[in-house]
Amino acid sequence: MTIQRCFALVQERWRTALLTSLLVLAAAAAAIWVQAPVYQASSSVFVRTGASGDVFDRTEASDYAVQRITTYADLATSPLVLDPVIESLDLQTDADSLASVLTVQIPEDSLLLTISAEDTDPEQAARIANLVAASLRTEVSGLESASGPSPIHLTTVAPALPPEHPARPDLPLLLGLALLAAIAAGIAAALVRGTFDDRVRDAQDLTALTERPLLASIPEARAGEPPFLPLEDVAPQGRRAEALRGLRTTLRHLGLGTELRTLLVTSAVRGEGATSTALDLASTLAREGHRTLLIDADLRGTWTDHGLGLGHRDGLSTALRGGAAWTALVQPTALESLSVLAGGPRPQNPGALLDSFRMTTLLRDAADRYDIVLIDAPPVLALSDSTTLAQQVSGTLLVAGSGRVCSVQLSMALRKLQLVDADALGIVLNRVQRGDLETYYELPPQAAAAVPEHAVAAGAGPRTGRRRRTVPLGTDLQGTSSGSARNASTTRSEA
Repeated sequence: MTIQRCFALVQERWRTALLTSLLVLAAAAAAIWVQAPVYQASSSVFVRTGASGDVFDRTEASDYAVQRITTYADLATSPLVLDPVIESLDLQTDADSLASVLTVQIPEDSLLLTISAEDTDPEQAARIANLVAASLRTEVSGLESASGPSPIHLTTVAPALPPEHPARPDLPLLLGLALLAAIAAGIAAALVRGTFDDRVRDAQDLTALTERPLLASIPEARAGEPPFLPLEDVAPQGRRAEALRGLRTTLRHLGLGTELRTLLVTSAVRGEGATSTALDLASTLAREGHRTLLIDADLRGTWTDHGLGLGHRDGLSTALRGGAAWTALVQPTALESLSVLAGGPRPQNPGALLDSFRMTTLLRDAADRYDIVLIDAPPVLALSDSTTLAQQVSGTLLVAGSGRVCSVQLSMALRKLQLVDADALGIVLNRVQRGDLETYYELPPQAAAAVPEHAVAAGAGPRTGRRRRTVPLGTDLQGTSSGSARNASTTRSEA
């Protein structure tokens, strides 16, 4: 993995990195906070000799003291010195435990002993250090004078005082280390998640997965925004509307309106936003005056009109069962050039109906009557309905929900379409995080108000002539995860 890829993974999953870092930092801060402060007090003892005389005698005595001082340091932590201290302070401990909180240091080429004691009570730490120094003086004096006058004398030159600040924990140091550990943990979490997360999120993921072109990146709706572009908005603005117009233009160059008259919109799994994309694309085309028919081909889902104001539930399934002519079941919408053929009541044999001669004839007739026919289909991996329909249309768009579909699922969907000779024209990346898109998509309100309204073509009814003309198209399918077809089967009424 390259350095650039690591940076990209951390940037993509900055929320994971931030959350992990905050959790680690909070845990470390809590661990530091619960630690009891430990105070350290030190007492300095000078080792002097009783030699007096010429320089040679004093030098010899000093060398002797240097040789003995190491022994005195070891003696300071022995039971011989510590037992009297324990008894004097009435400590509930033994000599070994008391020795563990003592530190005896000898500066190089020095006759000083520094005795340090640690305790959670600063007063007690000072008392222990001073009493150990006093006990050491007593014991050394007794040992050295056992066979005569002692040549060594210990003198306390700096008694221990209660410290004002604790020696441990070192808050600045520990907090600094905790911060570094938190940052490292956050980066590691982002890299691990990015390495093992198989979900498709951006164009780079698609490029590594398939040679199918990315036709458009449609941003996710803001909080509180409707999932569809409002039909009553004659000239919608914003990133979503601009992305859909870009998709329309791209599809026009691929032959939409000429070679491409019927376009299937599907996805790999449920929840990728194929239905919303299909509706928004259909409304985008209708706003430019293109007679557009949106067919809800999800005959297995629960019927809903998504606020289109459809008058009845009869639709595609009714026509395929011979209950009525499909043209009589097409319903209008608020956009004059947009019509919808609802899915209709759920039949017992949806797969057989979609694979019937009536369905083929319906699509052919619809292409003769409308500029563009969009078919909103169930997810590819959930059912065979999409692959059945893909063989009956001019082209197929595959919607990939950013962060909602795994690369394996998307690859399987593409392969499944390829097996029936219905390769996808390209992929529409849907519900992309807005931070990943360029800010120039967003137009100020005054600019939006200045956009001229596109008059809707008069006469949105069916046409009898098979006039072919290039029409911009942008499609997205509300993908569904593997399983039964989408719960939302939407149909767009015929303008």
